[in-house]
Amino acid sequence: MIAVRAPLRLSLGGGGTDLPSFFADEEGFVLSAAIDKHVWLLISTGFREGLRLKHLAWEEVEDAGEVEHPILRAALAEHWNGIPFELASIADVPAGTGLGSSGAYAVCAVRALAGLEGIELAEAACRLEIDLLGRTVGKQDQYAAVYGGVNALTFRPGSVEVRRLALPEASAEALRERFLLFYTGGSRSASEVLSDQVNRTLAGDAEVRDNLLRTASLARETCAALEAGDLAACGELMNRSWENKRARSAAMVPAPLADLRDLALRRGGSGAMLMGAGGGGFLLVLAEEPTRLREAMDEAGAPELPFGIDTEGCVAL
Repeated sequence: MIAVRAPLRLSLGGGGTDLPSFFADEEGFVLSAAIDKHVWLLISTGFREGLRLKHLAWEEVEDAGEVEHPILRAALAEHWNGIPFELASIADVPAGTGLGSSGAYAVCAVRALAGLEGIELAEAACRLEIDLLGRTVGKQDQYAAVYGGVNALTFRPGSVEVRRLALPEASAEALRERFLLFYTGGSRSASEVLSDQVNRTLAGDAEVRDNLLRTASLARETCAALEAGDLAACGELMNRSWENKRARSAAMVPAPLADLRDLALRRGGSGAMLMGAGGGGFLLVLAEEPTRLREAMDEAGAPELPFGIDTEGCVAL
């Protein structure tokens, strides 16, 4: 039996610059924090031919090519040795809510089937989603799931640099007590939300290119502020990143989510931004008055998801 766990993540800045369509020509940069919410995957040897798979649905098939779950199908095609097995998987949050669950799932599948670790594991998981499945997604989720911790990720053609941040106590305390995560409801496909960005980038759209360059620059500033313990600057930069994301595509920030964010800022938040590609999911708020903010969000029907930082990354248990 093999049990594997990989963390979800918060994207604190730079999302969108980790897509190959951008960093093929410009340097991408993402500030990412792995959290103690996970994807879990368990595999045990089967005593009958074929595969029995339990995820969001139940599948029982004879051949890997018949598997409907796209990530599992691709992982089996690349890494399965043909031995029958049973698989069960579950996640701590709903899929498609901006915390990198599909990337973490791909990492779990590859680790369980192939036993890879480190950069080989991260790149194999990226290959599943980007090359084999053709999804318009980036690389930050897979790297966050593999390495854990709070990292500055730099994306260049042919390489990804992972730098673990050594945070001062002010920033570490803020991540424990003042960065609050609220579920706004709904889910979406990150690939679908990002497809417009990718198409415009590949077409040489100067407006999208300039927006993504600002996105990377804001992420570098946020990284420097977090490393300096300057939480006031972090809040301001979160707001600037929000506006920059909204300028990139209206689909990323629907009106109801903008209204909820405005409420958060009026009721105790100094900075707020949507996680992931946008369109729905989780809102991250830096709170000056956590109790007041929690009360307001609870009244608005946006429950909090308490979290801590995961420092282990993907592990076999």
